[in-house]
Amino acid sequence: MSIKLGYIGTGGIAQGHMDRLGAMEDVQNVAFCDVVLERAQQAADKFGGRAYDNHQDMLNNEELDGVVICVPPFAHGDIEIACCERKLPMLIEKPVAIDLDMARPILQAVQSNDITTVVAYKYRWDDHVLKAKELLEGKAIGLVSGYYWSGTPGSPWWRVQAQSGGQIVEQTTHIVDLARYLAGEVVTVQAFDNRLYMHEIIEGYDLADTMTVNLVFENGATGNISNTSMLRGHWKSGLAVICVDFMVEIVGTHLEWKSPDDEGEMDCTADGYTGEDKAFVHAIRTGDRSLIYSDYADGYRSLAVSVAANESAAAGGAVLSISDLL
Repeated sequence: MSIKLGYIGTGGIAQGHMDRLGAMEDVQNVAFCDVVLERAQQAADKFGGRAYDNHQDMLNNEELDGVVICVPPFAHGDIEIACCERKLPMLIEKPVAIDLDMARPILQAVQSNDITTVVAYKYRWDDHVLKAKELLEGKAIGLVSGYYWSGTPGSPWWRVQAQSGGQIVEQTTHIVDLARYLAGEVVTVQAFDNRLYMHEIIEGYDLADTMTVNLVFENGATGNISNTSMLRGHWKSGLAVICVDFMVEIVGTHLEWKSPDDEGEMDCTADGYTGEDKAFVHAIRTGDRSLIYSDYADGYRSLAVSVAANESAAAGGAVLSISDLL
């Protein structure tokens, strides 16, 4: 029996999910919703099915087995609650919300209805990241250092703090989540940012030009993550984890590890985008959630770290406890 999927948000990132999921055996893309109806219709023309510009209409009119949600941070909320009311599994693109006030009732609805969720932190399914996690098992972690340095995406909503949450919420969230995945939970956050140049270069830009975030992890390790969207035509991201006599470093799709007795490197060959989509289909088909390496609760905790960074920076570098925000 075919798994029938609907999509809410059919823009750039959704296209990849449609292509990968639509190519899987016994999976059908049958319904497409977007605030721009023409964009939804283009997807419907490509894959077959129906186009909508209202998610409630789509959910009311279609018999779906799961929903893929690919909307900007500010557009979450009612969509997920409506899916929970219908007991529909969800694959949700990161970040899961613009802030914790939006995400908290979604988390409660997911948990109270026992909804299957996959949050698309694709690094968690990349095989070089899984190798890093294996190598770090049992190690004494002391330092975590990450970065996400890029240009400004073209979407108008992205450069508006109230709509994207800024770089730390919208893109650097991948590095925040990777740090949590490899080094454990973050308990304390302190951040500083600046707004020196970009608001004069790009119309409507009110984000921080740069941010640096200090972290304390549950095991006592310290860390730092920096980000910027000041660059043009250049992108680089990575994370290093330092242990007693051992380190791993991930730069994009490349992993290196070193100790006094061993060293090695590895390039990603098993793409995390495919992994997250396969995990979603497998969970719908079998009820087995063991291939889901990031669910809504994980997405919520990664969002909490990013939100704490924004709040700390706004307060001039105040030290904030994650537990106080949750």
